[in-house]
Amino acid sequence: MTTRIHIPNIAARTFRANLRRTFRPALFFLAASCLCACESGTNIFDPLNVDEREDVYKPVVGEPGEVGVVSIHEIIRHKRGDEKEYQIPSMFEDEVVIDKNQLLDSSDIVSIEAIAINDLPGFYKLRFHLTPQGGKLWRKLTASDDRGKSPSLAFVIDDVLYRTFRPRFLYSDEDTVVVDGPFDEPTALNLEANAIRNFMHFSQQ
Repeated sequence: MTTRIHIPNIAARTFRANLRRTFRPALFFLAASCLCACESGTNIFDPLNVDEREDVYKPVVGEPGEVGVVSIHEIIRHKRGDEKEYQIPSMFEDEVVIDKNQLLDSSDIVSIEAIAINDLPGFYKLRFHLTPQGGKLWRKLTASDDRGKSPSLAFVIDDVLYRTFRPRFLYSDEDTVVVDGPFDEPTALNLEANAIRNFMHFSQQ
């Protein structure tokens, strides 16, 4: 799979790390731009067409391919100096090492639906609506390790590790899957609002 992850220079990474420590939610926000209406023959969830939504937080819609870009990666726990090793900032640690070749990314996710967690106000699960290829890739994520568990993977947003997670099993006839999270409200709703635009942007490349 072609690597789309952007490797920033040292100055950019230092700036982003400082910004993360001071204003964590701002890591995923850029200036809003006008949304261009798009036509699609696929029956998918479109958060921008939901009437009278009463979310307290109003999501930011950014430039396609720039905001809310999701990629899932293998976590490298023991560095060996391989070229595939890529060190990125994390929301909760100074940095983490991942395999820079993503297992799945925004080009495989047609849309994202934020699902409120009833017993955890302000936090959400995410429902991914996957392409057929995305479904195949997701099923590979759930291959068991030698202990009978799917591996813990890195959920990366805009080149920053948001959290680790274990992917749910996806049956062969399904194309939607839930990522349990939890995800905070600004993050979840920004991912929801930008997913379709990012999918269209990357799928045209």
